[in-house]
Amino acid sequence: MSGENTVTRLRATLRNSLAWGVAWGTFGSVVATAFFAFISVAYRGKRLSEINWLRCGVGGAVVAGLFVPTFLQTMNLLSGGGLVPWHLVLDDSVYSALFGGITAAGTMILAQRDEAAHPVTVQQLLDRMERESLGAASATGYRRAERSRSAERP
Repeated sequence: MSGENTVTRLRATLRNSLAWGVAWGTFGSVVATAFFAFISVAYRGKRLSEINWLRCGVGGAVVAGLFVPTFLQTMNLLSGGGLVPWHLVLDDSVYSALFGGITAAGTMILAQRDEAAHPVTVQQLLDRMERESLGAASATGYRRAERSRSAERP
Protein backbone atom coordinates (compact mmCIF):
# COMPACT_ATOMS: atom_id res chain seq x y z
CA MET A 1 0.00 0.00 0.00
CA SER A 2 1.25 3.41 -0.84
CA GLY A 3 1.36 6.21 1.69
CA GLU A 4 -1.23 8.24 -0.21
CA ASN A 5 -3.64 5.25 -0.31
CA THR A 6 -3.25 4.72 3.45
CA VAL A 7 -3.97 8.38 4.21
CA THR A 8 -7.05 8.29 1.96
CA ARG A 9 -8.36 5.16 3.67
CA LEU A 10 -7.65 6.57 7.11
CA ARG A 11 -9.45 9.80 6.23
CA ALA A 12 -12.46 7.85 4.90
CA THR A 13 -12.51 5.69 8.03
CA LEU A 14 -12.49 8.74 10.29
CA ARG A 15 -15.30 10.41 8.31
CA ASN A 16 -17.36 7.23 8.44
CA SER A 17 -16.87 6.80 12.19
CA LEU A 18 -17.82 10.44 12.76
CA ALA A 19 -20.99 9.97 10.70
CA TRP A 20 -21.93 6.85 12.66
CA GLY A 21 -21.18 8.55 15.96
CA VAL A 22 -23.42 11.46 15.08
CA ALA A 23 -26.18 9.18 13.79
CA TRP A 24 -26.25 6.93 16.85
CA GLY A 25 -25.93 9.88 19.20
CA THR A 26 -28.94 11.52 17.59
CA PHE A 27 -30.90 8.27 17.67
CA GLY A 28 -30.00 7.78 21.33
CA SER A 29 -31.31 11.24 22.14
CA VAL A 30 -34.61 10.43 20.37
CA VAL A 31 -35.02 7.29 22.48
CA ALA A 32 -34.08 9.21 25.63
CA THR A 33 -36.75 11.79 24.83
CA ALA A 34 -39.37 9.04 24.53
CA PHE A 35 -38.27 7.58 27.86
CA PHE A 36 -38.32 10.99 29.54
CA ALA A 37 -41.91 11.50 28.33
CA PHE A 38 -42.83 8.13 29.84
CA ILE A 39 -41.14 8.93 33.17
CA SER A 40 -42.72 12.38 33.45
CA VAL A 41 -46.19 10.83 33.11
CA ALA A 42 -45.65 7.63 35.10
CA TYR A 43 -43.93 9.19 38.13
CA ARG A 44 -45.47 12.67 38.30
CA GLY A 45 -45.65 13.96 41.87
CA LYS A 46 -43.43 11.27 43.39
CA ARG A 47 -40.13 11.83 45.09
CA LEU A 48 -37.13 10.19 43.52
CA SER A 49 -36.63 8.14 46.68
CA GLU A 50 -40.11 6.63 46.17
CA ILE A 51 -39.20 5.26 42.72
CA ASN A 52 -37.75 1.76 42.60
CA TRP A 53 -34.59 1.83 40.48
CA LEU A 54 -35.21 -1.72 39.27
CA ARG A 55 -38.73 -0.88 38.12
CA CYS A 56 -37.39 2.23 36.39
CA GLY A 57 -34.78 0.08 34.64
CA VAL A 58 -37.46 -2.36 33.47
CA GLY A 59 -39.50 0.61 32.22
CA GLY A 60 -36.47 1.91 30.33
CA ALA A 61 -35.90 -1.51 28.79
CA VAL A 62 -39.52 -1.82 27.69
CA VAL A 63 -39.70 1.71 26.26
CA ALA A 64 -36.40 1.38 24.39
CA GLY A 65 -37.16 -2.17 23.25
CA LEU A 66 -40.52 -1.17 21.78
CA PHE A 67 -39.58 2.29 20.55
CA VAL A 68 -36.45 1.42 18.58
CA PRO A 69 -37.93 -1.16 16.16
CA THR A 70 -41.07 0.93 15.73
CA PHE A 71 -38.98 4.01 14.98
CA LEU A 72 -36.79 2.09 12.53
CA GLN A 73 -39.81 0.70 10.66
CA THR A 74 -41.49 4.11 10.58
CA MET A 75 -38.43 5.85 9.19
CA ASN A 76 -38.00 3.13 6.57
CA LEU A 77 -41.64 3.52 5.51
CA LEU A 78 -41.38 7.31 5.36
CA SER A 79 -38.26 7.10 3.22
CA GLY A 80 -40.11 4.89 0.73
CA GLY A 81 -38.29 1.65 1.47
CA GLY A 82 -41.26 -0.37 2.70
CA LEU A 83 -41.28 -2.59 5.75
CA VAL A 84 -38.07 -4.30 6.76
CA PRO A 85 -38.56 -7.98 7.70
CA TRP A 86 -39.18 -8.10 11.44
CA HIS A 87 -36.50 -10.71 12.08
CA LEU A 88 -33.94 -8.14 10.94
CA VAL A 89 -35.33 -5.43 13.24
CA LEU A 90 -36.01 -7.44 16.38
CA ASP A 91 -32.34 -8.00 17.17
CA ASP A 92 -32.08 -4.22 17.52
CA SER A 93 -34.86 -4.29 20.10
CA VAL A 94 -32.92 -6.77 22.24
CA TYR A 95 -29.82 -4.58 22.34
CA SER A 96 -31.77 -1.36 22.78
CA ALA A 97 -33.79 -2.91 25.62
CA LEU A 98 -30.60 -4.05 27.31
CA PHE A 99 -28.84 -0.70 27.00
CA GLY A 100 -32.03 1.27 27.75
CA GLY A 101 -32.65 -0.71 30.94
CA ILE A 102 -29.08 -0.36 32.18
CA THR A 103 -29.04 3.36 31.41
CA ALA A 104 -32.41 4.00 33.07
CA ALA A 105 -31.55 2.03 36.21
CA GLY A 106 -28.10 3.62 36.48
CA THR A 107 -29.50 7.10 36.00
CA MET A 108 -32.13 6.52 38.69
CA ILE A 109 -29.53 5.24 41.15
CA LEU A 110 -27.41 8.34 40.57
CA ALA A 111 -30.44 10.63 40.87
CA GLN A 112 -31.49 8.96 44.14
CA ARG A 113 -28.02 9.46 45.59
CA ASP A 114 -28.18 13.14 44.73
CA GLU A 115 -31.77 13.41 45.98
CA ALA A 116 -30.68 12.26 49.44
CA ALA A 117 -28.77 15.54 49.71
CA HIS A 118 -31.41 17.66 47.86
CA PRO A 119 -34.99 16.25 48.24
CA VAL A 120 -37.18 17.01 45.21
CA THR A 121 -40.33 15.61 43.52
CA VAL A 122 -40.46 14.76 39.87
CA GLN A 123 -42.79 17.74 39.29
CA GLN A 124 -40.33 20.09 41.02
CA LEU A 125 -37.52 18.66 38.89
CA LEU A 126 -39.56 19.20 35.71
CA ASP A 127 -40.37 22.76 36.78
CA ARG A 128 -36.71 23.47 37.48
CA MET A 129 -35.68 22.07 34.11
CA GLU A 130 -38.36 24.20 32.42
CA ARG A 131 -37.14 27.33 34.18
CA GLU A 132 -33.55 26.64 33.20
CA SER A 133 -34.40 25.92 29.56
CA LEU A 134 -36.81 28.85 29.08
CA GLY A 135 -35.08 31.36 31.32
CA ALA A 136 -36.31 32.38 34.76
CA ALA A 137 -38.51 35.27 33.59
CA SER A 138 -40.33 33.32 30.87
CA ALA A 139 -41.09 30.29 33.03
CA THR A 140 -42.23 32.37 36.00
CA GLY A 141 -44.67 34.36 33.87
CA TYR A 142 -45.98 31.21 32.25
CA ARG A 143 -46.57 29.48 35.57
CA ARG A 144 -48.23 32.54 37.13
CA ALA A 145 -50.65 32.80 34.20
CA GLU A 146 -51.40 29.09 34.40
CA ARG A 147 -52.08 29.19 38.13
CA SER A 148 -54.22 32.34 37.93
CA ARG A 149 -56.53 30.72 35.35
CA SER A 150 -56.94 27.65 37.53
CA ALA A 151 -57.65 29.82 40.57
CA GLU A 152 -60.54 31.49 38.73
CA ARG A 153 -62.40 28.21 38.24
CA PRO A 154 -65.35 27.63 40.63
